[in-house]
Amino acid sequence: MATQEQIQKHSEIIDEVLDGFDDYMDSATKVLENRIAERILETKTKDELLGLRGVINDDFEELVSLKVREYIKEFDKIAVDTTKMVGNGITPLDNRVASELKAQAYQSLDESVNTGKENVNTEIVVGAIAGMTVQAIAQNSRHAISGLFIQTNDLQTTLLQKKLKRLRRATTRKEDDIAKAFTALKQKFAGVNVGSSLQNTVKAGMHDKVMDFDAVFIKHRAQQAGLNKFKYTGSLVSGSRDFCIRNVGRTFTEAEAKSKWSSESWKGKRSGDPFVVRGGHNCRHFWLPVD
Repeated sequence: MATQEQIQKHSEIIDEVLDGFDDYMDSATKVLENRIAERILETKTKDELLGLRGVINDDFEELVSLKVREYIKEFDKIAVDTTKMVGNGITPLDNRVASELKAQAYQSLDESVNTGKENVNTEIVVGAIAGMTVQAIAQNSRHAISGLFIQTNDLQTTLLQKKLKRLRRATTRKEDDIAKAFTALKQKFAGVNVGSSLQNTVKAGMHDKVMDFDAVFIKHRAQQAGLNKFKYTGSLVSGSRDFCIRNVGRTFTEAEAKSKWSSESWKGKRSGDPFVVRGGHNCRHFWLPVD
């Protein structure tokens, strides 16, 4: 059975991958939105606007797609650490399983990036054909990339953006404060659809793929070791879901865990295998096999 020190280290490795990617996407989307806005503002004719697709696709490839591939390689750190908690050493089958899971993760995240790219191109094409000003097209493109966190010269908006980021990253999250800051910031962009921004969807997608990879690989190792009991493991924060609060630290057989998961409902629950989806989107808990 894994020691508490091993469990803590595993959580830290996951946090390192997730937080590192979040930091990168925060900075990369800022560069991306500024670069694309500049390209839009430099155009003089409708024809020039409609001709931006190629360079914009290149910008996405350089700043987002390539980095997504690099971070998926980081999944190997999680797999290696799992083999230390559950069994000893990496087998050829482990390598095959990890490779297949990474390929699935890349395909899903690549689709999210492509959707974000097409959203930006759509803003430009529709705006150009509709006769919108380049300033309006550039602003809409910024929102399609960075959502609520676009580059702005408004000091109050910038302070709200920083406050919301700080609250979300706090060791002890206060969900009421986060909700208030989010609402205040959203009001700054009333009438603008910012829910499906590239930054939001790719960061959320990476989180789910990291945690899904971890969950499936742990389950694979448990099966290889013949283990059928699992302890629901991880830390609680103020925004932890009811399922996580009730069950963290408890041990179940596989059948018991599936029965409990399927018979209960809670806000944020994802459909799927409970050993994969756990508490839902953004959940960082995991099922640890025990003797």
